[in-house]
Amino acid sequence: MHKPIAQCRIDIRSCATQFAAMDKKIGVLPAAVAMAGIICGVFLWFQPAPAGTLPDMMKIAAVVVIAVSLWASGIVPEYFTAIIIFFLAVVLTDAGAKTVFSGFHSAAVWMIFGGLIIGAAVQETGFGHTLASGLLRIFPRSYFGILCGITVVGTVLCFIIPSNTGRIVIMMPIFMALADQVGFEPGSRGRAGMGLAVAAGSVYPSLAVLPAAVPNLGWLGATESIHRIKFTYAEYLIANFPVIGIVSMITIPIICRFLFPGRIGDAGNAVQPARSSAEQTRLVIVLTAAIGLWLTDFAHGVSPAWVALGAAVICMLPRVGMVPSSIMIGKISYAPWFFVAGVIGMGAMVAKAGLGTYISRFLFDTVPLNAGQDFLNFAIVGGVGSAMALLTTVPGQPAIMTTLAADIAVATGWPLKTVLLTQPLSWAMAMFAYQFPPFILAAHLGGISAGHLARLVLAMCATAWIVMMPLLYVWWQAIGYFG
Repeated sequence: MHKPIAQCRIDIRSCATQFAAMDKKIGVLPAAVAMAGIICGVFLWFQPAPAGTLPDMMKIAAVVVIAVSLWASGIVPEYFTAIIIFFLAVVLTDAGAKTVFSGFHSAAVWMIFGGLIIGAAVQETGFGHTLASGLLRIFPRSYFGILCGITVVGTVLCFIIPSNTGRIVIMMPIFMALADQVGFEPGSRGRAGMGLAVAAGSVYPSLAVLPAAVPNLGWLGATESIHRIKFTYAEYLIANFPVIGIVSMITIPIICRFLFPGRIGDAGNAVQPARSSAEQTRLVIVLTAAIGLWLTDFAHGVSPAWVALGAAVICMLPRVGMVPSSIMIGKISYAPWFFVAGVIGMGAMVAKAGLGTYISRFLFDTVPLNAGQDFLNFAIVGGVGSAMALLTTVPGQPAIMTTLAADIAVATGWPLKTVLLTQPLSWAMAMFAYQFPPFILAAHLGGISAGHLARLVLAMCATAWIVMMPLLYVWWQAIGYFG
């Protein structure tokens, strides 16, 4: 009984240390962004709702602006901002606890929870180090070569494991163990580059593979329920992967190498012998079964989240499991769990209040679409979709943009299917890490700082605007998507 209490005390002290360290590192710009957001939020809270909207819309807008400013500035940890959202939304708005805390009912939150346990099992059993020893024999003996290998593995797994969280949970401990073997210490730029390659390689290529991520599935459900349009796996892949997928595979290693330079030390020249154990064997069986169930979810209908939760339960079973159930006390941080719940709850509030639809219509009125100006229209639709993801995050954005697709099709003269297919590009244009909840989990598992993660996301955002958007436009012109 004493050990868990001691662990909890250590955890509390570490949290206090984290807050103190952040207080010292806060710069002028992040503090200014946070303060501007708070001031704007207070101003919005006192404004009357526009005609024809819900009376509570401006109060919800105030909470959302404050949340976005805190997440964007990184002035406090992401999970603490989520807790602030819960408090402000329940006390200051009429959204209701059912909507505010709806994130805890979401499959994505329980996918995160199961992923945390599975990730801990990979680390505790030493399976990550065992597999890393094998990978070191295959991967090129250079930092850039390893970054390329990580990205390729992440992309291949997009076709096998239909969950960003599942891929990150499995890959991150393995490649962090590989970072240990090649001499990258915790806190080093090389280690950060490898961790970010895992995160980006799991997320960005998956946007072009239909069942590989939550936003894709949300988009598919919205297109079917709202417009009665069904997209095939091949149709989605042909439209998006030749640009979004391939450009991501090429640019991720380059960006990670440029932003986080590193050099493999002498330790990387000697491959450590792999060691296996009974616990690792049992873990391999559990992971193989989980991957098999993820691959066949179309047949059995069980959500990937419940598969992950079931795998976590098996990992913690007495005697049979690979980690003690007491690992949940003190050794596992629930910060990503609270963060994702807060993000989903905020998206639910935005949708319920009609805030996203109102803002998107305002943006389209401000920068109107004109038939015949296909490239300009393409950029505007992508930009508005990207702006919506600031409020709803990427997983929640399809619910709003899909609703507006028919109006956009009329204004641009494009087929409705083309309008609907513009959304994956806007997801790649995300400007902040909080817009992709799996990034926060990846940062937690890989020990990646918020600053490093922000630099990667901004670099990928610039890549989406400068490289992906023009190439995707040319590709769609070639295959006749604009009419």
